[in-house]
Amino acid sequence: MRKTKEEAEVTREKLLDAALMVFSKKGYAVATLDDIAGEAGVTRGALYWHFKGGKPGVFQALIKERSRGVEGIMAEILRSGRSPMKKLEDLMIRLLEYMEEDTDYRAVQEVMMFKTEMLPELASGMEEKYAAQRQSLDLAESLIEQGKKLGEVRKDVDSRAAAIAAVGMLNGVMIIWLLDDSLYSLKKSAGPVVRTFIKGLGPK
Repeated sequence: MRKTKEEAEVTREKLLDAALMVFSKKGYAVATLDDIAGEAGVTRGALYWHFKGGKPGVFQALIKERSRGVEGIMAEILRSGRSPMKKLEDLMIRLLEYMEEDTDYRAVQEVMMFKTEMLPELASGMEEKYAAQRQSLDLAESLIEQGKKLGEVRKDVDSRAAAIAAVGMLNGVMIIWLLDDSLYSLKKSAGPVVRTFIKGLGPK
């Protein structure tokens, strides 16, 4: 039984790898379950056995499972004993660096941003993405507000506006790089770019 479970997990990962490749090539709307099953070398029935939600189920599992590295990065930084603004700085830098480090995460972001139409069948999955964005804004605002209390951030800074700027800058730097990664290296640029932003919030 143990071997069977292990084999099933291998097949599931193979299907997710295939789905990522097919969605990257064709886009979500055009890709079919037959495309994914064929790429993985399994039957369509095997795909349905692993992902009962059909194509939307495969897509949502792919996005969620291939983004878990980000969750780990965030949890580790937030558990650290660093000051609020140092945590925000570390979060922003590591999220940018991770985009370049992890090819699967990059591919997933490209699929979501550039190759997926907002179809009704994806509504629930997209709502999770929107909720994550709201949580990112709330987290940044909370860290900036804490930073104000500790004197890391100027009193005149609007914490919500600064949080919007932080998340917007992060997303913008990522999108520009995804469109043309020859412009700059995220790993090399992350530190200087983020620290320039953080410095602008600090005491004069």
